[in-house]
Amino acid sequence: MWLLKVALPLPLEPMSYLPPHTDGRAEVLGCRVVVPWRGELRVGVVVELEEGQHKSFALREAIAYLDERPWLRPAEIEYLAQAARDSFCMVGTLLNDLLPFLEPPLLHRVRLLPQADPAVLPRGLEALAEGWQEAQGFDPKLLDFLREAGVLQEEVAERRTLARALVTLREPSEKLSEKAKAAWYALRDLQQVESMAALARAAGVGVGVVKGLVDKGYIGFVGVEPTTETVVARSLEPLELPAIPVRLEGGRLLERIRALLAWVQSGPVLLLFPEVALLRRFQPYFPEALVLHGEMKAEERRRVWGQASQGARWVLATYQGLLLPLSWERMVVIEEAAEAYKLPGGSRAFVPRLARLRAQGLGVPIHYCSSVNSAEVWDEPAHLLPPPQPRLYLLDLRRERGWPLSGAAIALLQQVQEKNRQAVVLSARRGYSAVLRCKQCDWKAMCPNCALPLRYHKSGRLGLLQCHQCGHEEKAPDLCPSCQSDIFDPKGPGVEWLLEALAQHLPALPRYSYTAEAKDDLRKLLAGEPGVLVGTTAILRGPVLPELALVLLPYADGFILESDFRAAERYHRLLWQLADLHPKRRPLLALQTFEPAHPAHRALEHTDPQGFMNLELALRHTLGYPPASRMVKLEVAHPKEPVARDAILQLAAALKPKAEPGELLGPAPAPVARLRGQYVFHLLLKSSEARIQALMENLPPVRGARLRIDPDPQRFVGLLED
Repeated sequence: MWLLKVALPLPLEPMSYLPPHTDGRAEVLGCRVVVPWRGELRVGVVVELEEGQHKSFALREAIAYLDERPWLRPAEIEYLAQAARDSFCMVGTLLNDLLPFLEPPLLHRVRLLPQADPAVLPRGLEALAEGWQEAQGFDPKLLDFLREAGVLQEEVAERRTLARALVTLREPSEKLSEKAKAAWYALRDLQQVESMAALARAAGVGVGVVKGLVDKGYIGFVGVEPTTETVVARSLEPLELPAIPVRLEGGRLLERIRALLAWVQSGPVLLLFPEVALLRRFQPYFPEALVLHGEMKAEERRRVWGQASQGARWVLATYQGLLLPLSWERMVVIEEAAEAYKLPGGSRAFVPRLARLRAQGLGVPIHYCSSVNSAEVWDEPAHLLPPPQPRLYLLDLRRERGWPLSGAAIALLQQVQEKNRQAVVLSARRGYSAVLRCKQCDWKAMCPNCALPLRYHKSGRLGLLQCHQCGHEEKAPDLCPSCQSDIFDPKGPGVEWLLEALAQHLPALPRYSYTAEAKDDLRKLLAGEPGVLVGTTAILRGPVLPELALVLLPYADGFILESDFRAAERYHRLLWQLADLHPKRRPLLALQTFEPAHPAHRALEHTDPQGFMNLELALRHTLGYPPASRMVKLEVAHPKEPVARDAILQLAAALKPKAEPGELLGPAPAPVARLRGQYVFHLLLKSSEARIQALMENLPPVRGARLRIDPDPQRFVGLLED
């Protein structure tokens, strides 16, 4: 008898189950299967068949397969196991990361086996003797009791639900108000919308007007089949290259797309993106492509999965496309150094590394396409497109007067206003300032849960102090709690401070705010009207301003000053992204900085991104840092500092006998020693791939504290976006 090894999207290794007794199919490897797990039903994937042992009768029985055809082929199953080993995590953890849409809602019916005595039914389950019943509403623990007793018969299928859309139901009455009529006719023109709020925005009326139309029966919600997002196709002339390089670097975005079009004509080809905003910029040039990303509904992603398994020429996907059951001709990783490729939880894997493992397993070439390639792929054969010719203006804050906007910066913004152009002002943080400090005694507002200052938001009479990591909030004091002084000195300009400074110096210039948390309506800017957009790096994922003439960083050093050996490389890449912020124009890039001679600034001045990267790589190799080695971060945390410290010391003591000189860094407190109520300590492993695997093998358990393994760490502070 064969048993099923089932991987569930849980932090577990695959578990053994008996096959469903009602389905004796032979080809089950890679199929989704419904199994009982701790009193509920979960959906997993059959990743292995094993021969049953003499004690197999003690195993639970799987309930049913969900699909006629396997979701994963043996190649994907083998890759999943290999990638989990490489990421030092459970197979189920990585499965949950890569296929978060694996488990659909289930249509679950149950009844008592016809041969069974109804007397076995516990109180509350008597209806099961009458025939099939919806399982929802019955106590899951009691159902599991009957399941284990072998007297429960079950049917399980994927529950498919129609999307709800607002449509017109009958003609409008003359008695309706003008606003109500406008909303009705707007819906008629749109045919359908997903919500009342969407219709209200489209018609320019309040939500109450739309709700009134629904209540009176003029419009209403109906079930509709999910529709694929329509994209207006655009054409570009492919850019023929002498050969297909491993990495493609430089040029403007459209030039890189032209080069890609020349060498991905045949398929199937997987184009992997760090975030949806960038994927959508590529999508119009690949109109036949299947698209898969996390902003799609789970049901839609499952539908695309089925379509892709039947074949596709191109697939544009975020990391969720790595397990697609297709034999790619080649794989292309777009902007492989982007931090968005780092999975924030679960396996904490770095997607470009997973992509390389996937390509190696399939025996297909992998390519990298970026404005500036990462240090990890710098030694690969490359084709360099001519980089953008940036217009750079360095404002030395050691000489310039004025803060947060110097006189020279204000003069540049005045020119933008006079010429009816547009500007972007980029800040490293939201809120008003990074810290609120007393000028008399140097007191500063600190978070009670984190070793970080509270961010100052200037709203209301006194303002608000907020921690952007744990969410703690409190009112800003009117007097210093230490010396009772009323003179405060905010430090580190945020978006609110910059908007206030612009209102003071350039009151006639329209101002807009754009952060990940709050986005102003930019329709006037997108129509070409003059103005200035102030925001965080979320602007890089936003729409392109058509009349962009200036990009200003009031405090450029705020993007560099981090406890991280990758900080300079990240800043270098940011500057080149800003130089290519507009696809056709060359906006002036103005940087207020205390370090005008920084190598990243010199590279921009001399249009020499390779020069900076060569210098950075020489430094990394001297220190033995990635890419000269592989690095794994072991992070231990606990609400009590002595417990966390003892746990990390025990872990270090267990690893030191196996480690060679220079392979262990630490243990030491994290750069932010306390975060969200947890004391955090780090231990870094830095060595060759083989040595890292040897050190991580049989890693001793950490008792009493939380251990997180972070392979190929991209940051060491672990903060949320500021």
